[in-house]
Amino acid sequence: MNIKNLSFILFTLRLKWVKSLMLCLIYFSSMHAGEVSLSISEDLINQYLKVIGNYKTVQKKDKGEWSIQNPHVKLKNNEALFLAKVIYKQGLINIRKDIKLNLRVKYDLKKNELFLVFDNSIIDMERRGILLNSIDLKKFYEPKLIFNGPKLKNKYFKTQFNPKRKIHIKPNFAEIFIQNETIDLILNLSFIEN
Repeated sequence: MNIKNLSFILFTLRLKWVKSLMLCLIYFSSMHAGEVSLSISEDLINQYLKVIGNYKTVQKKDKGEWSIQNPHVKLKNNEALFLAKVIYKQGLINIRKDIKLNLRVKYDLKKNELFLVFDNSIIDMERRGILLNSIDLKKFYEPKLIFNGPKLKNKYFKTQFNPKRKIHIKPNFAEIFIQNETIDLILNLSFIEN
């Protein structure tokens, strides 16, 4: 066996080893691909609530008139708060209350929607320990506090090297953080081959 044949054999072995190494790297990187994130600022939510506007009911017999003014959200220290001024009028009774309610942030992976949900949304108006009336803010604001998540444009892609090979993009789970006046939604993705 001459040196030229030996160097050719070693080169092809090295080439196969490099190909095997590359395939292993591609396979292991496909198990955990990375993340896509979305940030929703406190200002955006408050502008949205400002567009929705204040809420006011019309006074009816034996029913009071409700007014919800200046609804806004505060985001800090992993906490979301809904703040507003609630006014209740019935006859000579006029009660004003500044409210501060906790909001939970949820994400629906299938619908790709982020929700702000009230923990307890019922506001009771009392005078001298007697309950006069109640209002549930969930009816007015919760259906409006829904935001689109980081929608993936494609559910799969094909490689140029092998057009028959389909690689699917799969969202695994979502993490939600509230910090610096923003809600950060981080969507973990993986690539799966057919």
